[in-house]
Amino acid sequence: MTVITLRQGVAGLSLLINLSACAHGNIRSLSSYNVPPPPKVKQALYDPYAPYGSAPVIWRPALATRAGTIVKPNDPVDQGDRPDYEKAAWSIDRKAAQSGTF
Repeated sequence: MTVITLRQGVAGLSLLINLSACAHGNIRSLSSYNVPPPPKVKQALYDPYAPYGSAPVIWRPALATRAGTIVKPNDPVDQGDRPDYEKAAWSIDRKAAQSGTF
């Protein structure tokens, strides 16, 4: 009489599951794999492997207003697709400009 322990049963079951995965066609050879085309690049002239300092960048320092606050200069790289929150209809500055005197 053969006695199968729990460890042998689990090992046999895992081997059976692993071998059955190969029989269902979910594993293919490398030659049958078709790669989808890559998406279009937003900035076609961007080179991620360009050497350091090769980009034509002009640095502009931050400015200070008369009130003493620092104003960040406009940077089209990180602000190009940002919505204009400062001039939105619900902004505090817009509401303050609309309010009148008593």
